[in-house]
Amino acid sequence: MSIPYADPRPPFHRKAAFDLGDVGAGIMANNLKLGCDCLGTIHYMNGLVSDDKGNPDLRPNAICIHEQDAGILWKHTNYRTNRAAIVRKRELVIQSIITVANYEYIFAFIFNQAGELTYEVRATGIVSTQPIDPNVTVPWGTVIHPGVLAAHHQHIFSLRIDPCLDGPLNTLSSSEVHPMPPSPFNPHGVGYYETSTTPIPTTSGLDLNPDTNRVFKISNPTSLNPLTGTPVSYKIHPPPFQKMLASPQSYHHKRAEFADHNLYLTKYRDGELYAGGKYTNQSRGGAGVRAWANRKENVLGPAGKEGADIVVWVQFGLQHVVRPEDWPVMPVEVLRVVFKPDGFFE
Repeated sequence: MSIPYADPRPPFHRKAAFDLGDVGAGIMANNLKLGCDCLGTIHYMNGLVSDDKGNPDLRPNAICIHEQDAGILWKHTNYRTNRAAIVRKRELVIQSIITVANYEYIFAFIFNQAGELTYEVRATGIVSTQPIDPNVTVPWGTVIHPGVLAAHHQHIFSLRIDPCLDGPLNTLSSSEVHPMPPSPFNPHGVGYYETSTTPIPTTSGLDLNPDTNRVFKISNPTSLNPLTGTPVSYKIHPPPFQKMLASPQSYHHKRAEFADHNLYLTKYRDGELYAGGKYTNQSRGGAGVRAWANRKENVLGPAGKEGADIVVWVQFGLQHVVRPEDWPVMPVEVLRVVFKPDGFFE
């Protein structure tokens, strides 16, 4: 995760924290038994990380597992009999919380009865501030208290997915929804259709397009649904976000290699685990996911149809134009990436 700030003045122009990268994550994990972070019937798990000397460092109660009610999963009322059928949505939540200096991040894997997986991030804590003279305003930040300025900033996350969907060889594909042109078959001009699913042939950076309902999905091209004849898949539903605003010539942009596309597709290689490269602190770029995708490797397999051992990197984030209501402790901002099964039912 990269957090580039908007203040262009020295020395603030250097301000671009990698809250996941520079300071780690596991070593910042909270002890979840100390608050009301999890509710109901809870199972706690410890975490084990290494300290700065390579020694094991136990993080007690760093992970909590619990169930929660999430409203209605599905409902239908038969208007003929006036009888209703309804099922509540139960979620299994695996959660961890880290404190990175002034910010808290709440990370959760959420599973439900519909076979969906949601990766949820909540951001809270205290915004980073600096002094400002009375009766002065600036366009790159908000005066949130007399004499206190909070600069605008972005939170851009990258989620690494190493899929093994019915086997290690998978593909990433996209589809869109387009209007049918007027014709004798479509004389009223109301028809529309989903385009054929198109596999991505080489490693690359990719973007959503809400205007065409562009959807990406991970599939196993050799595992076909007997009903539809299409590969079993998981659709990826990330939230749209504003890409990094810093210039491509800036070190903010060069270092945060993942921050300029909604998705990146790479071919698996040992050691390529971190979207911003292995060492983000004072890096100069060129060692992360953008560089790996630019190798333009074939990801459809030798025959062009069996797939490859791929890695999908999903980016999402928020543009934090700070409000006075974010001070002194900001209410959570919630981001969700949802993975929906497609083609498993027969």
